[in-house]
Amino acid sequence: MFEVGDLVRFKPSGIVRSRYNPLKKFGIIIKIERDMFHSYDGKRDDMVEVMWFPWQRSERVMEFYLEPANGVE
Repeated sequence: MFEVGDLVRFKPSGIVRSRYNPLKKFGIIIKIERDMFHSYDGKRDDMVEVMWFPWQRSERVMEFYLEPANGVE
C-alpha cells in the first residue's frame, strides 16, 4: 500500500504495453483513492494518481502496476 508522496515506477513486467512511455522514468504519488478495485485474490486495491518525471504529466493507475522507486536511474 502506497502513501501520497511515495516515489514509484512501473514494475518491470506484467504491465499493459500502452502504459509504457520512455518519459515515465519515475513518479510521485499525488492522490490515492482507497479500495477502488477487487483483485483476483479477493483483496481491495487502490487507484493512485502519479505525477511522472521527466514527462511532467499525471496519470491514474492501479497500484499493482507500481513498485517503490528506491534507486532512480
